[in-house]
Amino acid sequence: MDILKLFRQILDDRSSIRLLNIYKGLPITHETKLVAVGNSDIQVPGNRSHIACLYYQGESFLQSSALPNIVRSTVKSLNLAQDYAILTDFEVAGTMIGKREQIRVEPDDTLIASIQFRGSAFEFMGSLADVSVSGVSLLFEDFLFPTRLVQPGTEFQMSLSIPDFVARKMKKIPPRTGSDVRKFPAPVRPYSANGQEGQIVIKAGGRVVSIRPEADSKRYRMSAQVFFKDLSRMVILQYISHRQAEIINDLRILSEDLYNRKDFLR
Repeated sequence: MDILKLFRQILDDRSSIRLLNIYKGLPITHETKLVAVGNSDIQVPGNRSHIACLYYQGESFLQSSALPNIVRSTVKSLNLAQDYAILTDFEVAGTMIGKREQIRVEPDDTLIASIQFRGSAFEFMGSLADVSVSGVSLLFEDFLFPTRLVQPGTEFQMSLSIPDFVARKMKKIPPRTGSDVRKFPAPVRPYSANGQEGQIVIKAGGRVVSIRPEADSKRYRMSAQVFFKDLSRMVILQYISHRQAEIINDLRILSEDLYNRKDFLR
């Protein structure tokens, strides 16, 4: 596939192209149009948040109806004064890029999940890499992961401890008395004897989707479908919403910091 030829056609047709980055699990997109196509690169405008993604990640994925596949690119240079990027080193990206149907977020702190796989009497501890309302990715140390027991399709039971943002907010609100208490009863929280103050332990069943070794970090990444139900689902939705707001605010701060230093980044 001659990617640059396709980019020239997109430029001539003034078709839209979308920049896609994944920041802490959250898709960050920007719809734009090409400004120029060179012998080995393209010039494309971006908004400040996306320029910050390009600066800190050094890459972006390109999507367009005129492209048969999503294209990965690396950042050659950035112009913060005029908010545009020069992208180069194009290659066809993996098939799963851009196909997430649900919001997925990465935790800010280390969150530990306890997993019991079907056919095993033992529990295995993994750290949460990301979570959506219907799935998780977990990281296991390679010497602790039961490779002979676990494969795609293996079922398991999971316990996951996550921050209780509602309880933390309630601590900041003065206690209600009298008629207020009768009108607005305290919210019901999922109970777990193992939970610590400020945390909720939720339980759910799941099924392994994929297992990928990460040689550099000597870990296994396990992606799984998880079936959160009732109050556990509500808590996960609340956590995802809170993390989404935090991630967007974090990116805004990074963008402001980058543009405040733009005179030193020529």
